[in-house]
Amino acid sequence: HADIIVAGRNDALIPVDNNARSYTALNVGVEGAASKLRYIEVLNAQHFDSFLPFSGFDTRFVPLHVYFNQAMDAVWANLKSGAALPANQVVRTMPRGGTPGAANAIAASHVPAFKATPAAGDAVAVTGSTIVLPD
Repeated sequence: HADIIVAGRNDALIPVDNNARSYTALNVGVEGAASKLRYIEVLNAQHFDSFLPFSGFDTRFVPLHVYFNQAMDAVWANLKSGAALPANQVVRTMPRGGTPGAANAIAASHVPAFKATPAAGDAVAVTGSTIVLPD
C-alpha cells in the first residue's frame, strides 16, 4: 500500500508536532526503508478550508484540500501503474494577503504543486524515528 500524509503547518486544532509528524516518524521507525508513507507539510495552511471565506482566515491561509487532491492522484498513480510517490517535503505556499474579508484573488502562485523531488531546502528527512524539517 501507499500513503501520503498531508498536513498544514498552521493547524492549531491538530498541531503537526503532535499528530502528522509524530505518526510519520513512528511509521518510518517501524517500517524502515520499506515504508511507502510520504509526508507533505504545507505552509500557511490548516485543515479548516471551510473557514477561508471568513475575515482574517482569507488573507493568511491557503486551501489544504488542493494538496489532498494531489496526494490522492499520486497514490492512485502509484497503485495503478507503479508511478513513484513524491518525496517527503515542505510546500512553500504564499498567503493571498489583502484586506481581511476581501482577500486578493487566489492564483496558482499561492498554491504551488508539490514536487516529485523537492529542492534540497524543502526536503523532509526521516531516519529511524526522527523527522527533520526545513524552516
